[in-house]
Amino acid sequence: MTIELGVLGVGHLASGVLKGVFDHGILSPGEVVVSDLHLERVSPFADLGCVVGSDDTPLRSAPRILMAVRPQSMHDAAATLGLLEQSHLLISVMAGIGASDVQNACGGACRVVRVMPNTAAAIGESMTLIAPGVGATDEDVHWVTALFDSVGRTCVIDESLMSAATAVCGSGPGWLKLFALSMVKAACDVGFDARTADALVRQTLYGAASALQSSDQSIEALIESVATSGGTTEAGLEVMRSNGFEDAVRRGVIAARDRGDELSG
Repeated sequence: MTIELGVLGVGHLASGVLKGVFDHGILSPGEVVVSDLHLERVSPFADLGCVVGSDDTPLRSAPRILMAVRPQSMHDAAATLGLLEQSHLLISVMAGIGASDVQNACGGACRVVRVMPNTAAAIGESMTLIAPGVGATDEDVHWVTALFDSVGRTCVIDESLMSAATAVCGSGPGWLKLFALSMVKAACDVGFDARTADALVRQTLYGAASALQSSDQSIEALIESVATSGGTTEAGLEVMRSNGFEDAVRRGVIAARDRGDELSG
């Protein structure tokens, strides 16, 4: 069986992507070669039939390589891969590392596509941003899009927007979880015990998110549909807005975007 994809770094993200890829029949385990410093991460995929990277079957034997490592590990990862050729497509999920920097670290010849999934990839509900980099072709973008469509939804953007995309989608789950924690604390303040408050908030946010995803109405219209004049929701929204809630969210996203720009130099 021909090797189609190499995966360097089999953490939560890559594991979620591989599960989606196999579940959707995009690739079979025998078409994937995997490698990770932590052998316990590789073992489950070896059991499925994936090839484990070795001297006999190095990662660079695959025409496409998913580099799913931490940004600070880029140079070590590049050393593991060795010099890549123009025939190689490198798919990078490293936040803050530009496509040209990734290309140069791997010898300067390979094609590069940057992607920014989020933690929901583990449950097949990621919002993944895809940015064609140096030398990437339309066929490359199509292939990467199919890969990440298996774990949610995708959107192709210009690489100049990658730090902004990271702030909105990559960091977005963090914003929502902070809001959830704040709601749990507030629920306790109005009389619920911690366990009940936690259950109420989780289901409420899940239901609201499901409604956002399934509705073709604007978000503003959906807010209006639950915030009746003189009602409880309107009263709460007025207090949140008057205390700077919307501006705090905006400034948080901008701060995350700016930090991404700093990391990318």
